[in-house]
Amino acid sequence: MHGTTLIRPLAIAAAFGAALLGAAPAQAAGFVNSRAEWMALSLEARGAYVQGLNDSLNYVFVDDSLINALAKAGRTKCLIERRITAAALVEGIDSDYRQEQFAGLAPAAIYILRMQEICRFHINQKRAEMGLGPM
Repeated sequence: MHGTTLIRPLAIAAAFGAALLGAAPAQAAGFVNSRAEWMALSLEARGAYVQGLNDSLNYVFVDDSLINALAKAGRTKCLIERRITAAALVEGIDSDYRQEQFAGLAPAAIYILRMQEICRFHINQKRAEMGLGPM
């Protein structure tokens, strides 16, 4: 997971996401919603946080849309096959937060953008299994 190889696609996706969501990201008091809050966590706390984030963002719910369910299944397969650890996810988020264009995003948004790029092949495999084109 090298941040430098994903800068342009993530920057484009981040800009697109910000445009869709408006200027103000969703906030919830007491949660990690910003670069400052992320960086205030110890390395151990970041690992625990990203592990919970990963588990919750990839859990397939019965009411998920097919597109979301396939993305979650693809990300999970990718994580397993590529042996991506919580430490690697922390490193990736830390790397992106060192770039100013990601400063306004929550760790969850960075996770989704990063995993969409890293796991594109696996997500598209799952989509193809259901007769859908690539994302």
